[in-house]
Amino acid sequence: MSTYTLSTADIPRRAYDIPRLEATRPFQWLRQGWEDLRAAPLTGLGYGAVVALIAWLFVLLTTALNDFYLVPFLFGGFLVIAPLLSVGLMAWARQRETHRSGYAKSMRTILSTNASSIGLMGLFLLLVFINWIMLSNLLFGGLFHEALPAYGAVRPLPVMFGESLVFTLAFGAVAFVLALLVFRLTALSLPMLVDQKVDAFNAGFASWRAVGENWPAMALWALIIAALTTVGILTWFIGLIPVVPVLAYASWHAYRDTLVPRSSQAAK
Repeated sequence: MSTYTLSTADIPRRAYDIPRLEATRPFQWLRQGWEDLRAAPLTGLGYGAVVALIAWLFVLLTTALNDFYLVPFLFGGFLVIAPLLSVGLMAWARQRETHRSGYAKSMRTILSTNASSIGLMGLFLLLVFINWIMLSNLLFGGLFHEALPAYGAVRPLPVMFGESLVFTLAFGAVAFVLALLVFRLTALSLPMLVDQKVDAFNAGFASWRAVGENWPAMALWALIIAALTTVGILTWFIGLIPVVPVLAYASWHAYRDTLVPRSSQAAK
């Protein structure tokens, strides 16, 4: 077990213990997330339905602009911004843990006490999303020499992978680097921003450190998130309705297990 200390004196709980987690701990987080969903199914499924609708609108807007070739790349981009869309559900999980009532009250608390930090993290994720789309576009156009293919000429990613080994390697490398960066910085920082008033930089550094020190469990957790989100997308986004709340609630429990606040006496 190690300790991470936030580099600011304005937060009451400044030090966190980072315990060593068993590699299978993510399955426990999933089970806890499922229990949270069962405790308030209308809240969770309603939130998931809104996220699924946003994803649908995103694809419809893309096709309406005749940029249908970008749709396959939007799948990866959705994995980037989906955690930010789940902040409200993390707040509900926190609320349930502390036996508080009133979902709207919890949301108002988050927006009033830590809005700037959550907004800054959201801006970071938005910039990553935009850069992912731009890099995907450059790779596609540069290697296939197609700027704007027609609707009927669009090919699934597996087909494009089979057509060009260079595209497969370049696309995979860019996707892996961006995914690793985003996961390490946000896997635990978003729940921390929900939990208390802390700046986005400290939360990101804490997440980076804790994820790195528990890489077997966190690697499994990243694979689970990617797999379940992919299933949700491939089911015409319908699967996102239960997947989004379960993963959001589970992310809260992952944070609580991985970054354990020390008492003020122990932190000194």
